[in-house]
Amino acid sequence: MPRLTRKFLGRHEVILFLAVIAISVIIGLFNRAFLSVATIFEILRGSIPYALMGLGILPVLLLGEVDISFVGVAATTSLVAHTLLHDFGYAGGIGGYILIALPLGAAIALAVGLISALFRLPVFAVSLGFWLMLYGFNLFFISPEMRFDLPLGLVGFYNHFLIKVQDPIVGETGLHVAVVYVVLAAVAIWLVLRHTVIGRGFYIMGGNREVAVRTGYSLVKLLCVAMAVNGALAALAGVLVLQCAYKRFFDPILFRGAELYVIAAVVIGGTSITGGRGSVIGVLLGVVFVQVITRGLIYLGVEPTWQQLVVGCMLVVFFILTSLRARLLGGHPGRSGLTRGEGK
Repeated sequence: MPRLTRKFLGRHEVILFLAVIAISVIIGLFNRAFLSVATIFEILRGSIPYALMGLGILPVLLLGEVDISFVGVAATTSLVAHTLLHDFGYAGGIGGYILIALPLGAAIALAVGLISALFRLPVFAVSLGFWLMLYGFNLFFISPEMRFDLPLGLVGFYNHFLIKVQDPIVGETGLHVAVVYVVLAAVAIWLVLRHTVIGRGFYIMGGNREVAVRTGYSLVKLLCVAMAVNGALAALAGVLVLQCAYKRFFDPILFRGAELYVIAAVVIGGTSITGGRGSVIGVLLGVVFVQVITRGLIYLGVEPTWQQLVVGCMLVVFFILTSLRARLLGGHPGRSGLTRGEGK
């Protein structure tokens, strides 16, 4: 086998893609409905919010930091945007929500990064506090209940498809128009990571903090950029999930508990939890992989409680594989330069 072919087949993304195909075929042998076009479109639609949040958390993980506040950002920004627009009698579409939610999400996440940098704390510790504060803020200051008072312009967005198909089980479904947002976000993140100095800085800083600082990179600046992107995409996911996935209402505890699901999908996609390694394609494949597993178990008649067990076991396996691969490549566990005052 040619060397280039072996190298290509040995890439994590290729292996994961083949695994998605193989698992889908196996599930389809037991339940043919799983291999229908409608099921594929439903898997893609369910992947949209998680893909956006996964793309957002990618730069943060590349730096060797872990953030869990992005789910709270998604919940708060979507709820605040709806409350403001509703009070002003807004009757338009999703564009008004995006204009409010994205900058607000970027600002909240940026605050997490700045506090982490100012007090030299791990991002995880600060984000845990924000996670609690954001959900508490939603419940006590905005609305403790779900809000179903959608503006006229949002009614029907749930069924806006680029391609429509008829299915005997789920009825009319298709490729939801919100997939365009995922494609645009993925292309933008890929271009930044692949073709900009900042993008290269994420990998260098996550791979070797000392070398990155000596070559002129600032961990604080990179962290602020990563967190702002993280917050903006989380806000976009919060707005879109209310219409393009399964919710058609505003939930004060939206995504609570889903932060580990997103991080698990990103890690399964090949991103190192210790920093320095990860890809956009890997994130998207990781999200689809988890969606295929969880939905496949449903099609096989497995109890929903087993889904978390299966995903958890897979995450442990991928953590171990990531660690072994890092050792084989001569890497080392990431360390937080903020805790030592580096990168300032």
